[in-house]
Amino acid sequence: MLGPVLAIEAVTAEDGGVYKCSAANAGGEASADLRLTVSTPIHVEITPNVLSVHMGGTAEFRCLVTANGMSAGPQHITWFKDGRQLPSSGRVGDTLQVTGVTREDKGMYQCVVRRQEGDSFQASAELQLGDAPPSLVYSFIEQTLQPGPAVSLKCSAQGNPTPQIAWTLDGFPLPTNGR
Repeated sequence: MLGPVLAIEAVTAEDGGVYKCSAANAGGEASADLRLTVSTPIHVEITPNVLSVHMGGTAEFRCLVTANGMSAGPQHITWFKDGRQLPSSGRVGDTLQVTGVTREDKGMYQCVVRRQEGDSFQASAELQLGDAPPSLVYSFIEQTLQPGPAVSLKCSAQGNPTPQIAWTLDGFPLPTNGR
């Protein structure tokens, strides 16, 4: 205390609280209250930072919040995917679980931690798709035609990475005659 000034050096969390300054004389008394809130910086990270999951599998991310190297306890955590807030379903505390992973689930996931003081911290992680063998989504039906008209045969497949389609005729590559 330096006369009318209270100086606190090297502020710690324990210094937080309500401080009261009182002045009194023969004429009466006056006082003022001041709440000092000491916000310790927090660190947020998602584990794993990069996750590769096969299509149809389950992905699980955990948002770790620490202050001074120790767990910061329960926090208000909001999850986002590619910048859009996710609904609360599938979320248990600090863990986000994505079941039945599809191509649309790959991308960047963020957990945002907001404190009562109004500040927020965030971390991000990436969900990648693992290799998935090709599966035919559509294939042509067997046809019997007379010579002359055109015929179109369609075949499409899905997988990761995207499968390449190759055509053969009776087990041999198709001739490149422009037809």
